[in-house]
Amino acid sequence: MLRFESITRLHGTGARAVRALGPVSFSVAPGELVAVMGPSGSGKSTLLALAGALDVPTEGRVQVQGRDLAALDAAQLAELRRRVIGYVFQDLNLLPGLTALENVALPLELDGVPLSRAREEAVAALEQVHVGGLAHRFPDDLSGGEQQRVAIARAFVGPRALLLADEPTGSLDSVTGEVVMRLLREQCDLGRTAVLVTHDASHAAFADRVLHLRDGCITHESSRALHS
Repeated sequence: MLRFESITRLHGTGARAVRALGPVSFSVAPGELVAVMGPSGSGKSTLLALAGALDVPTEGRVQVQGRDLAALDAAQLAELRRRVIGYVFQDLNLLPGLTALENVALPLELDGVPLSRAREEAVAALEQVHVGGLAHRFPDDLSGGEQQRVAIARAFVGPRALLLADEPTGSLDSVTGEVVMRLLREQCDLGRTAVLVTHDASHAAFADRVLHLRDGCITHESSRALHS
């Protein structure tokens, strides 16, 4: 589903260049939940941005579903982000003037899906994350955990198969955070794929693998078997 081949990301040029990431190589199989951990400044958010086609590497190759992102033009990359990759940002980015249903349907509508079908798929996505009954509420009327579920539904709506989540439990209490992690685990058990950045070891325990980053490099990997 996702492959990094000798990826390096530098910011700046020449003597002032700063290495944000790399060299990094790893792959994520369909159905896997992979957590990325490391101290602030270790390159976690850079890794996610590269995986989500929101940034480009200085060296190396990123592949999503076997497609080399460097070989895609701007329109193809936009299509990939709409149809394959879902992104959950730290601040969620839910639009306050739209209901939960409208927020989740929006990516499909922007992709040209007819309104009625977009709404049907949005309802199905909300039901998958167990907030179908909140479809007509606005974000400000939802709890933090409910907003997080809506953001995950938006990331996974339609045919999207790869979820990238930057600290998806960072603003939640421990109980709600565990609920969200169980939800991500459930989605991966159903065949979807997720890569998430987290500082919480108990949440990383839901992952199949944990990549540990330091100074832009993967220092080691560990497997987890606690999500069952």
